Amino acid sequence: MRGNILGLHHITAIPDNAKRNLDFYTDVPGLRLVKKTVNFDDPGTYHSHFLEMSRERPARSLLSFHGKE
Repeated sequence: MRGNILGLHHITAIPDNAKRNLDFYTDVPGLRLVKKTVNFDDPGTYHSHFLEMSRERPARSLLSFHGKE
């Protein structure tokens, strides 16, 4: 099957500093932290979901795995 890629569903990142990660994604692109859960595959890490909803374009989503703060 060939075709054009129309967009991304999400991007996953693994930062080294949870606080700097939160500050960056909420301040620079203006995403909101909408959910933070324990990563079920590795209970020592968290899974943070940042999201931006817009009526003009598809939602922007970023998933981040990080250690305890």
